[in-house]
Order: sequence, then structure tokens, then C-alpha cells
Amino acid sequence: MKSYLNYLQDRAEEIDVSLLKCFKRAEIPTSTYYRTVNGNTELRYDTAVKVINVIEELNSIQKASEHTKGLREANKPVDRSSIRARFKPRVISS
Repeated sequence: MKSYLNYLQDRAEEIDVSLLKCFKRAEIPTSTYYRTVNGNTELRYDTAVKVINVIEELNSIQKASEHTKGLREANKPVDRSSIRARFKPRVISS
């Protein structure tokens, strides 16, 4: 069974984003990140949920950005509200 940290690391690697950056954006102390990575402590479920939500948010931002770039290269109109609706991040509640 994967630990929360392993799951977060795998998902962050999939979308090519720094896990430390995700911890910071989730407003979790960097000391928690370093203690967990070094094996001194385990992540709590609530902490892991906050970080995975940030990872999913960053993933949706990346996808929306790529889609917008493709539209602009094809000289098509860019409707920001429809793009936001199309690329909503998946949110996990705790």
C-alpha cells in the first residue's frame, strides 16, 4: 500500500511540478515537507488532501494554458470563462 507521500510524489512527477512548491502553495510549513521526505514523520490525511488539491489545481492550470496557446496559434477566439469551466480542478474534500 502506498503512503500518502508516495502518492503525492508520483502525481507531482506525472504533471511535472515540484512537490515542495505544492506544499508551499497549500500553506503547509516546509518543515513538514522535509520531515516527511526524510522519513522522520508520516503525513496526516488532511495535509495530504491539501497538497493533492494544489497538485490538481496546478494540473488544470497547465492544461488550460496549453489549450489557450493552441487556440491562439490557430487564430481562434479565446473565451476565458469557457476555458475555466472546461478545466476545473478535481477537488478532494477532507
